[in-house]
Formats: sequence, structure tokens, C-alpha cells
Amino acid sequence: MPDDQRQAFLERLVSGTAAHLPLAPGIQVRAERAGNRPGLALHVAREALQAGQLQRILERRFEQALAFDGCFVYLDAQDMLVIWHALPASNSTLDRTLSQMLSLALLHALDVVSNH
Repeated sequence: MPDDQRQAFLERLVSGTAAHLPLAPGIQVRAERAGNRPGLALHVAREALQAGQLQRILERRFEQALAFDGCFVYLDAQDMLVIWHALPASNSTLDRTLSQMLSLALLHALDVVSNH
């Protein structure tokens, strides 16, 4: 994902505009509310998951609880893997939050090392 696409997505997210960013076939990040809390959700379609990936994600979430604090992992009604995180209080940490979610999902290759 080019860094400018990611930055534009994050700017739309902060402004409250509907935002989504396709990362790969079956994988996208989008703005998503949980109750009344705005958040960021990484969606991975069942067909985009690798064998054993869901189990490894759940194990990492609980074994490294502090590193992935704030990340909630679940399957939605369409059987998609979702990793949700509330929007951080500081917009400057939003990029890091997205990187944290991609790391938890074992999708490092889709992350952009940002120079911000």
C-alpha cells in the first residue's frame, strides 16, 4: 500500500468521513463504530486467511496482551475476521495503531513503515 493512500485514509478517518482502505484481495481497513465509540477495523475475509492464522492471532493477542492492548478480535456475521481498535485519543498515534493491528493479524507485508 503506498504511503500516500494510507495517509489520505487516516486523514479521512480523523475528519469523521466514511473511510475504507483496501489492502489486498479480501483484506481492508475501515472506520467502524462499536456502540457509540468510533474505531478502526481490519477485516479479513475467510478466504484470505491462511491455515492456522486465526489461532495464531488469538494466541498472540493473549500471550502479548500489553503489546496488543485495545485490539479486539472476533468473527463477524459474515464469518470475516475483524480486529477492532477504538480511535486513539491522539491522532498522531493512529498510524501506529494501524501498524499494531496489522502486526497482530500477521500481515506485516501490508504495513508501510512510515517516516512521519
